[in-house]
Amino acid sequence: MSSALDQAMLGALSFNGQRCTALKLFYTPKKYGSVFAELMAKRVEGKTVGLPWQTWPADGEGTDSYSSITPLPGMKRIEYMRELMDDAVAKGAKVMNKDGGKIIGGSESTLMVPAVLYPVTPDMKIYHEEQFGPIVPIATYDSLATIIENGRDGIYGQQVSIFLSDQEVEAATDLLDKFSSIFGKININSQCGRSPDTLPFSGRRSSAMGVMSVRDALKEFSVPTVVSYKDSPVNAGILHEMGESSKFLQPL
Repeated sequence: MSSALDQAMLGALSFNGQRCTALKLFYTPKKYGSVFAELMAKRVEGKTVGLPWQTWPADGEGTDSYSSITPLPGMKRIEYMRELMDDAVAKGAKVMNKDGGKIIGGSESTLMVPAVLYPVTPDMKIYHEEQFGPIVPIATYDSLATIIENGRDGIYGQQVSIFLSDQEVEAATDLLDKFSSIFGKININSQCGRSPDTLPFSGRRSSAMGVMSVRDALKEFSVPTVVSYKDSPVNAGILHEMGESSKFLQPL
């Protein structure tokens, strides 16, 4: 559980959640929903919120660290976060952590304390929208069919993370198989991410189109030139001789 929480926190709030691979919605079994939400809330309360250059005293013998949560890029992002939070709270969700959603620094500030929202339900905007901000929405499920249905019918398909113990391999394998045709990358007990660059980074449906990696990028920005010949001993000898002296693709 501790490792899953660590990765979930990184996935939700690295770079304030302002990245395409941020974890935008968490599903947890209904019987563990409140426990998971409370544990996430405690971890969020331990985050340092401040300006990028602001440092915070380290615990023990470590070195001082910079702020974990920093300002959002503009007031429109703050307004959007507030809109999503107000909508969720009006429809039954609670802000689980102390000062969640509070703006630090006055009315013109864009420095927002992260907010853990629970329980999030399908009638809420944040259930369906990619907020790209420091909000951690937590929904519950009774059956994996709920998650599979949302994955199948949702408009996003870039990445997903599956957190499991060694006692849940069979159910997770079924989920993995079903997600394989839906999401571009499936992370096991790990936050979503795009590295290393040797791996394909793909988007599906409304998340993006195409594939990016070192290999795929070179292919995308290259135009192939094909040399063909009929298979015969003579032609094979000719092509070998040409290859010895060729300056193929040298600019004119």
